[in-house]
Amino acid sequence: MKIATWNIRGFGAEGKKHMIKSLIKEEMLELIGLVETKHNEVSDWKVQKCWGQSGANYMHVTTVNGSGGLLVSWHQEAFTLHNSFAKERWLCVVGEFHKSGVKCAVCLVYAPNDHQERLIVWDQLRAIKSIIEVPMVLMGDFNEVLSPTERRGGSGASQGMCELQNLF
Repeated sequence: MKIATWNIRGFGAEGKKHMIKSLIKEEMLELIGLVETKHNEVSDWKVQKCWGQSGANYMHVTTVNGSGGLLVSWHQEAFTLHNSFAKERWLCVVGEFHKSGVKCAVCLVYAPNDHQERLIVWDQLRAIKSIIEVPMVLMGDFNEVLSPTERRGGSGASQGMCELQNLF
């Protein structure tokens, strides 16, 4: 199971699609999550261009006021989608990776900067976790760190850190 996530900060430029294609090829990725696509619509053609071949599938969450946007994409020979769930700040695909036989949920998150809004996202993710029956992989931009050592000049655990650590 080879997956990656990238805060792309805009999916439109040809150069970025080329970088995604290179990353997929070099790392032999089976699934990729892109945060901050800044796109209201994503076409089959754009996704196929990133994979460099046909057979790629995807789920997309549109931007909100030109900000955000999520894209989870996979090659159909590597991953089979069984179910999906989405809100404006996260996208969760549930399925099976063929090579490993691993069944799991891969959730791509773009958490808000606002603490109270982040708590809403955490509650939504907990609700999804409670109804799926497979392990969950969380990836994306959480706008929070797990440890003070991840923050420049940080010395102690903040409330936000503790909440992220105790998400599940």
